[in-house]
Amino acid sequence: MKTISSILLIILGFSSCSGENEKTLIKNEKKPTWQPIERITKSHLRGLYMVNDSVAWASGTEGTVLKTTDGNTWTDISVPKAEKLDFRDIHGFDHNNALVMNSGNGLSIFRTSDGGATWNLVFNEADSNYFFDGMDFTKDGIGYAYGDPVDGKMTLIESIDFGTHWNWVDEQFRPILDSAEASYAASGTGIKVMADQVWIATSGGKKSHVYSRNRDFYQFTPNETPLFSETGAGIFSMTFWNANEGIIVGGSYIDSTNASSNCAITSDSGKTWDLITRNNPRGYRSCVATTTDGSLLLAVGRSGSDYSIDKGKTWIANGDEGYFSCTLSNETGWAVGRNGKMARIILQ
Repeated sequence: MKTISSILLIILGFSSCSGENEKTLIKNEKKPTWQPIERITKSHLRGLYMVNDSVAWASGTEGTVLKTTDGNTWTDISVPKAEKLDFRDIHGFDHNNALVMNSGNGLSIFRTSDGGATWNLVFNEADSNYFFDGMDFTKDGIGYAYGDPVDGKMTLIESIDFGTHWNWVDEQFRPILDSAEASYAASGTGIKVMADQVWIATSGGKKSHVYSRNRDFYQFTPNETPLFSETGAGIFSMTFWNANEGIIVGGSYIDSTNASSNCAITSDSGKTWDLITRNNPRGYRSCVATTTDGSLLLAVGRSGSDYSIDKGKTWIANGDEGYFSCTLSNETGWAVGRNGKMARIILQ
């Protein structure tokens, strides 16, 4: 306990502390620990969304969709006849309503309103040139789904009714990307929609960007980030916990143990980003999740996981188990990965 206390005190900027204060600090810290559960599928899982402490949705290859309503037991509610689809992202609104989206070979978005008993195809684009990377919604049902560029422009659709209907965003308002610039569908978390703000991450070209837009102004602004960008490297995940503060993580998918240029934070709504160069995550990270106030961040990837209790400025190693995606509430969380791997995140 002495070692943990000392690390925490350094992170929080204290040079000394009484024994009583050390006990208080350890008690108040929320440290994520892992509780693996029995696998119910062999599909690779990347889509993950937590509605509350009890309800969560997950998705993956072979048309797989899973759901828990008790925060413990998962049920397979996969989309019928969708075995050829790779569901890289899922978004749940409650225990009954959810959307699931495939990546690769066109775009199909399915919606359920009865907890997964039935699924309806609410958007379909058969053109194999379309590769979508993620989607996100506000609490009042306004959402966007985005994908790699076609004819030099980001592909982007929007919904104003919790994903029941979708429309293409007018071409004049879609970001123009350079020839190699696109996004990564590693966990469906390269987009964040919050209140009247939209953020979308791109990489692979000369620079990594976070494109931002206020919903009252249709044009996106490209904001350059310090994460190194090339094929297989850049921003893989992003989250915000309020309109100003957020984080991007990533690195090199090809060199997953390389810890350079894999994390940056913003305090001005994504206009500028500060690269974390010391005590940053230990390698490539495909997903980052936050509690509602940003007091705990968790980043996962193939080479392990790390967490932060100072809004991403410093990170603490949290194990070497690899996961593709993670999600947090204020009390618990989940992580998913290869071959149906799942674990509950206990916040102690």
